[in-house]
Amino acid sequence: MRIEDAERILKSKLEEIRIRKKKIEELKRKEKELIKELHELGFPKGSIVLKYVRCGKKGCKRCPHGPYYYLVEYVGRNKRRWVYIGKVVDALEVGKRRRARMIIDELKRIRRTIRMLENIRI
Repeated sequence: MRIEDAERILKSKLEEIRIRKKKIEELKRKEKELIKELHELGFPKGSIVLKYVRCGKKGCKRCPHGPYYYLVEYVGRNKRRWVYIGKVVDALEVGKRRRARMIIDELKRIRRTIRMLENIRI
């Protein structure tokens, strides 16, 4: 392989990385906007995280199950409360539930896309 060919390949890979990084930044910005909108709907403040859970059945070969989305609220010093997102949405006023579910679905899509973009090997 000639040096010119190697330089061309390297430049294209660097451009691909730059584009991917920009896309991740855009998705994270959109994610923040959606979370802000959730809070405006009355959604409690906290972090939305993915969690894999064990079912507790003895000998379950599929454990852990998930991922499931949870709202993590900080209550007091060094104490966290984990609440399944579905229960948080159900506690909202009826008119706000549909929009909250749409936002959460969009957040899930954004997080999947970010994980995919971060894990692609060049």
